[in-house]
Amino acid sequence: MNRNLQGIIKGIFIVMMFILACPAHAQDVHTDAIIAVVNDDVITLKDLRQYLAGIASQLRVENRSPGEIEHIMGEYEQKGLDKLIEDKLILAAANDKGIEVRDDIIDKRLQEIKDRYPGEDDFLKAIGTEGMTVSDLQQKLTDQLKVKYEVDMEVRDKIFVNPQDVTEYYNKHMNEFNRKLRVNLQSIFVSFDKHSKQEAQSLADEARSRLLAGEPFDKVFQKYSDGSSVGQVEQGQMVDAVENVVFNLKLEEVSDPVEVENGIYVFKAIGISPGKQQTLAEVKDQIYNKLLDDQFQVNFKKWVEKLRQKAYVEIK
Repeated sequence: MNRNLQGIIKGIFIVMMFILACPAHAQDVHTDAIIAVVNDDVITLKDLRQYLAGIASQLRVENRSPGEIEHIMGEYEQKGLDKLIEDKLILAAANDKGIEVRDDIIDKRLQEIKDRYPGEDDFLKAIGTEGMTVSDLQQKLTDQLKVKYEVDMEVRDKIFVNPQDVTEYYNKHMNEFNRKLRVNLQSIFVSFDKHSKQEAQSLADEARSRLLAGEPFDKVFQKYSDGSSVGQVEQGQMVDAVENVVFNLKLEEVSDPVEVENGIYVFKAIGISPGKQQTLAEVKDQIYNKLLDDQFQVNFKKWVEKLRQKAYVEIK
């Protein structure tokens, strides 16, 4: 089994193990600080750490950038205990309703996980390494689905977005759907960190001359550029000195050298998308999903607060 696949699979199982608090930790409670009590269940510092580790693993599995992971985990480190308490309350509510998950659904989810492995032995070895059995994994999947069904039943399925609300949002926020002029740019950047201003200007002039002579961009780029090519940009995203040049280029036109604070650019426009006002028909699904999510966030928060009020929750 290659290392990348093994790492991904391991991350998936960490998420499954810790996304909900694990009762098996009860035997370690006496060696760990209790930080909260939910009804007759305790949450220890160890539970919280494992919960956060699971979230981080999930983000890595999703191939998020280090910056995204740092930002999201910063929020979870502040709200992690609340989220863990929510999970317990929702699962308890699902169990009180007697929500059951059909065996065939669990079997399907389990098979989807097994299919990520080269073979059955690799699957069993991986879960064994995490200290789990197939039964443990089945229980985790069951709990996750119970939580999902409970949230769907009590919150998501009760949300209704009126088509008129979509139209009203569009009319009030038309500027949000005014797509600006976009230009797809190839660029060569000569840095002042590597060259004097005079040398940089000379190199930028040489690069431009070679592009104008029809030399392939990639060849000129490799010889002269100290930075990556810019790619697609939208009007309003760049400094004025650059904007005034690139958004007046014609297709396939090469710009004069443009000096910025840390170097000199030479641009070539390889694609131009005119600005336009997107119609309601083009953005109605986007607006619908936004309004749906806005309602969900508000209603979910109110619903969880009611669960808290009905339960015994103590934060140490």
